[in-house]
Amino acid sequence: MLTKKKLIIMLSFTLLVFTFAVPEASAKPSEYKMLVNHLKTKYKAKKVRIPMLWLARFAVSVVRPAGVKSFSVTLFEGLQFSRESLDAEMQSAMKNSFSADWSPILRVRSKTGEQVYMYMREAGNSVKLTVVTINKENAAIIRATFNPDKLAEFMNDPKIFGISLNDNDERKPSKDVKVVENKDEDKDEDKEN
Repeated sequence: MLTKKKLIIMLSFTLLVFTFAVPEASAKPSEYKMLVNHLKTKYKAKKVRIPMLWLARFAVSVVRPAGVKSFSVTLFEGLQFSRESLDAEMQSAMKNSFSADWSPILRVRSKTGEQVYMYMREAGNSVKLTVVTINKENAAIIRATFNPDKLAEFMNDPKIFGISLNDNDERKPSKDVKVVENKDEDKDEDKEN
């Protein structure tokens, strides 16, 4: 009986030690949140509220159209930045935000100052994509996770809830296509002319 009591005390003490001995986890914020914070603090940007975005995000997580598993959108207005230094500052922010498993896919800077950055990484059978766009006073950060196989399948046959999104009715030919009923008759007409 005494050994059971000692065992329970030892286990309780061990549990207590491991509970308090675990170092405080300093979880690094996601790259998405780091970019949002960068725009808010560095450029004094104000977030724009998007009504009913939560509903769209929920619907996408349930329906998963075109293989999209989740997405986030954050819009900003009133950015205050210098055109000359923005590109270098954003490249530095991207480098600090994204880990080595993220790959830069696209970086565009127009003559008028608009900029687009796109990064992606594989996550199992999914792909995570982050796009940052900045123009004169506005910015958007878009993050999406999708299954590339499902996206390709959707592109070949676009359907949501079994309803085809394809604008061509397969029973009717497209306006751009000339239908020839009998090829032999057309050849005979060409010979006569």
